[in-house]
Amino acid sequence: MILRLRDNGDNVKQLQRNLNKLGSALLIDGDYGPGTRDAVIDARSVLSLSTVANPANPTAAVGAGDADDALIAALEALPEPFPALGSPGVTFIARFEIGSPKQYRDRYRHPEWPGEKSGITIGIGYDLQFCTRAQFEADWVGVPAASIDRLAAAFQKVGNKALCTSLADLDFPLDLAMKVFINRTLPSYLAQTRSIYPQVDRLSRAQRSALVSLIYNRGAKLEGDSRREMKTIQSLLAAGDLDSVSTQFEAMERLWPDTPGLVQRRHVEAKLWRSGFAALQLE
Repeated sequence: MILRLRDNGDNVKQLQRNLNKLGSALLIDGDYGPGTRDAVIDARSVLSLSTVANPANPTAAVGAGDADDALIAALEALPEPFPALGSPGVTFIARFEIGSPKQYRDRYRHPEWPGEKSGITIGIGYDLQFCTRAQFEADWVGVPAASIDRLAAAFQKVGNKALCTSLADLDFPLDLAMKVFINRTLPSYLAQTRSIYPQVDRLSRAQRSALVSLIYNRGAKLEGDSRREMKTIQSLLAAGDLDSVSTQFEAMERLWPDTPGLVQRRHVEAKLWRSGFAALQLE
């Protein structure tokens, strides 16, 4: 079997599910579009799988963006990248941070400065303001020492436009960014989630992902009126009242009347809590 651009259906959905084990951050829509093709190209590189030419029968040839039996089997054999959330949960949070793989390549693969009190960020929301060189080297294995030397000016510092411009040529491809996100960043945020919501490990993966997404975005502090709903979630979980939690996600919209992106994130987290990954084309 060969799947390629413009194919669609259940076989493509399964391919997309398995590509997400590599951190491809695809929606499971069954449409073999440019995003799926690009993810296949990346997967071939990561898995060291070559293409197959067949001049006598071009339809049997395998191009870099085609998924043949060898690639499909290799992807099927891959383990889940972060079992606590699964690839659907990883994809859910990653897409809120980068939008889509194409948006990452267009906007986030080079250092950026979100402004104000943020540090220089790289990859999937990795803020250099909050790390030391030693931590960076542990998290970003494989980044050349010369690049780390240049990034050193941004460690533990608030960013600025001039600093960002001086680093703009450094490149952090999506596959590397996803490795750091899966292996280093998400475990840290799951631990933070567990610190205030100790019941998290007894929830479904979809509900667990909704909570980790919330903490990833807002942190684990519970003090003050702006954290009222997060504190209420703590009480609801302790009481075993899971059905009421989703309304607290939605109630947080009061905090961002002029920030529709954050309002949307809370409503989508509520939907994930109630209806699971399938409702969001994530499994």
